[in-house]
Amino acid sequence: FPAMVVLFDVDNTLLDNDRVTADLKHHLQQEVGPAREEQYWAIFEELRRELGYADYLGALQRYRVRYPRDPHLLTVSRFLVNYPFVER
Repeated sequence: FPAMVVLFDVDNTLLDNDRVTADLKHHLQQEVGPAREEQYWAIFEELRRELGYADYLGALQRYRVRYPRDPHLLTVSRFLVNYPFVER
C-alpha cells in the first residue's frame, strides 16, 4: 500500500497564507473590481468555516456558480492555478 502523508499548516508555517491572500486580493481588485472581490472573500470565508481550511480554488468555483458570466473568471482561475504556492 502506498504511504499517505498528511500535512497541517499551523500559523503559516508551511504556506504564507497572508502573502497568498494579499496577492490574490490585489489580483481580484484589478480583474473583478472591489464589489466582486468582496463577494469572493465572503464565499471564501463561508467555505473555510465549512471545511476548516482555506480553499482558494473551491471558493472560486462557488464564485463561478454565482457569477457564471463574469468574463474575468478565466483570468482569476489562471492566476490561482499558476500561483507559486511552493515559493510561498
